[in-house]
Amino acid sequence: THWRIPHFWMIHRGMHPWKISWLPDVGRFLYKHVHALHHKSYNPTAWSGTNMHPVEATAYYSACLIAVPFGCHPTIVLGCIFDCAVGAWLGHDGFQWPGSGDYFHQLHHMHFDCNYGAMHVPIDKWLGTYIGDKADLKKVWGDKACGAEGNDAPVHPEKAE
Repeated sequence: THWRIPHFWMIHRGMHPWKISWLPDVGRFLYKHVHALHHKSYNPTAWSGTNMHPVEATAYYSACLIAVPFGCHPTIVLGCIFDCAVGAWLGHDGFQWPGSGDYFHQLHHMHFDCNYGAMHVPIDKWLGTYIGDKADLKKVWGDKACGAEGNDAPVHPEKAE
């Protein structure tokens, strides 16, 4: 299910504010009305991994349909569904399992505007949204914390406009 990793990054990143001045900010709308439910988990647990709005869950699990036009066996689709569920649980469970990216995603829930993807594929590093520690956070935002003037990304959903 290698296609699931970039699919997840695009779906997840698209549900956060886009910060592109020449496009309507659909991400801000999707965050406020769809993805904010998931971000109510400030300190995520395994159950918060699958705590999603129905629209978000549909987009997330749509990764399983990508291989269908290529004539894949139905067990591939079922395996992808299983991978999506287990991946969400492991990414939020509070333990750092090898390859799980839990700490990486914990930082996303703490700081909101970073680490949208999976740790083992460095899409966030390639696209400048990676934060691994406080030094990386400072590189991205300087001394401005999330929600501060000049950084309008809210840390928690109730601060979303």
